[in-house]
Amino acid sequence: MSAATRPLVIGVGNRWRGDDGVGPMVADALARLDDDAGAGDVGGADPGVVDVVALDGEPARLVAAWDGRSHVVVIDAIVAGDRPGTIHRVDELERLPSPTPEASSHGGGVAAAIGLGRALGRLPERLVVIGVEPARADHGDGLSPAVAVAVDDVVRIVAEEVGVRCA
Repeated sequence: MSAATRPLVIGVGNRWRGDDGVGPMVADALARLDDDAGAGDVGGADPGVVDVVALDGEPARLVAAWDGRSHVVVIDAIVAGDRPGTIHRVDELERLPSPTPEASSHGGGVAAAIGLGRALGRLPERLVVIGVEPARADHGDGLSPAVAVAVDDVVRIVAEEVGVRCA
């Protein structure tokens, strides 16, 4: 399977800013699903079913990562005003919260990257954003209890989305 046809999962966030680390934490969990798969690849029986990366959310890096991909799933902390740990699935990208300081702690983040990708004609054919409502995005590692509980559900949702079998 070529890189263009293999799904890409991007965990966005900063591990040292509380719940903003949910994207990389989910990416780590997906990468552990298949110990026999190569670095960055995860999959049921066959390594290379999906590529997994963790990025800081800088819009140009996100666009560069998904450029040429047909199916991308992005996981990030998203502030939408719901209770902490609420999982949001956005595949109608116009509904993604606007890039505000409250919605992202990493320079415009996913919404800005989608706008940039749209302007440059560099959006994937299918782009799904899975967001988790944070309780806190302060300094220090570790997720809040509500977001930590959501991680397993997010891993399952993303695995189903990209065709990875969960044990």
